[in-house]
Amino acid sequence: MSQIHLLFPPSWTLTTGSAHLALPLLKGFLESRGISTRTRDLNLEFANQFIARLPLTSLQSACTEGSLEDMNEPYFRAEDEINRVAAGSEGEWNAQLGFAFSRFSHHSSRQVFESLDAESPFNQYFDERVIPDIQKENPPVVGICLASLYQLIPTFQLCKRLRRAGYEGFIVLGGNTVSRLLREISIPPVFDLIDGLIPFQGEIPMLELYRVLREGGDLANVPCLIWQDSDGNIRQNADHSEFIPDDAATPDYRDLPVGEYWGVNYLNVVSARGCYWGKCNFCVIPYGWGHNGFAGQRSARKTYGDIVALMERHGIRRFKFVDETLSPHFMRAFSEQVIDNGLDIEWEGYTRLERDWRDADFVDLVSRAGFRKGWFGLECLPSDKRAHLNKNDAADPMRLLELCNAANIKVHFFCMFGYPGTGKSDAANTVEFLLNNRERIDTVDIFPWVYTKHTHVKRVERIERPDEDWALEYAHASLRADTLNSEEIAELASDWEEVVWAEAPELLHPTYRMVSPWSVK
Repeated sequence: MSQIHLLFPPSWTLTTGSAHLALPLLKGFLESRGISTRTRDLNLEFANQFIARLPLTSLQSACTEGSLEDMNEPYFRAEDEINRVAAGSEGEWNAQLGFAFSRFSHHSSRQVFESLDAESPFNQYFDERVIPDIQKENPPVVGICLASLYQLIPTFQLCKRLRRAGYEGFIVLGGNTVSRLLREISIPPVFDLIDGLIPFQGEIPMLELYRVLREGGDLANVPCLIWQDSDGNIRQNADHSEFIPDDAATPDYRDLPVGEYWGVNYLNVVSARGCYWGKCNFCVIPYGWGHNGFAGQRSARKTYGDIVALMERHGIRRFKFVDETLSPHFMRAFSEQVIDNGLDIEWEGYTRLERDWRDADFVDLVSRAGFRKGWFGLECLPSDKRAHLNKNDAADPMRLLELCNAANIKVHFFCMFGYPGTGKSDAANTVEFLLNNRERIDTVDIFPWVYTKHTHVKRVERIERPDEDWALEYAHASLRADTLNSEEIAELASDWEEVVWAEAPELLHPTYRMVSPWSVK
């Protein structure tokens, strides 16, 4: 019998070729410490049991034909089927984002609590497939990872039904969403449904939580734990643990349906915890790893060992590094390990436009090691105004495209329009560059800049709405004539995205991304 059940709740993206990494990381670590741990991906389980799967062959065929209509057909056929399920609960399901009720907002704690007894696509699934399984094993701890706001309502619905069914163990929530909403979510109504919250990295807190519960110890000794004491006080323990990435275990995917995800399947891995730069003015993504946004780097040797172990377990040779950004130093060291050992793999990852990407020898090295695609934060074309973003990189997108195309490395550009200090001309110049180089660019994203929780931005005023206390993004008003407001930025990004859809749909289409960049016949 498992001592800990780890659940990844439904209502996350379905367009990824791998399980989310959080549960495999925790399972690997806890099992290495002798704690029997079971993981379940309820997101994919639900989709595969109640919704027709999206066959890889149909995706490949659509991408071979290449027209917008061809790529639309399999994707929207699957999404339409999802929405037939959603319609019965007065909601809408976006395959890339998740399910959302039309009458309840996950941005509002009040509305989340009002939704707990509402008809939901997941109620029957929870009652018949999830709760009986937990009752059968009755693990002392049930951990649930919240990676997205879209998972909030399904998670709390599950917790309420689990309690109602008589489960008396310790329910603990973690994940990036918990980390970013920690103050707002640490309230009594939440602790009517669960027992604890663990922000940031979960390995040491989960280990200590299990030990304290097993030995009848004091919850005050569990690092980082937020909990409610017998007097009803919500307490936040200090983070007196220091986790070294090389002490992590290889991610353990063995409970999960590897090979059954949408599109070409790969395995997620991580080397760095957070972003080694972490100073971009607009970005809060690294916050989920800790208050300073960076919690250390796993060695190339250890990471290489993870890759070999995962290949042997699952027979998959495709890997996605989900680091916030891969450093050139790590990429060089890891590539040398791969080449020296003759390992035949393909890998992709997020990385910054550092000076190394102007170096043909560096690009050739990572290519020979199997690096197939880099996801780069271009945001907007280099100019004096781009400095407002504080990326402090060495962006030369034309040189990057030349070298990567010569080395058979595909390129994705993240583009973001409207950050204070940049404007309409930056957006226009960037899209012109994208379209002029569409044959060299694999994919792009075009986002409006949005004022994000835990960032502080000049030239604008954040607009907070009282009933959106669980929001992670805010509207804003401009304080200067040369700065755009929220509505203007949204319109700017949408208009230019429509231009790209019309002229180069393959750059944006989710169908193509479920196939690229992998070598699959």
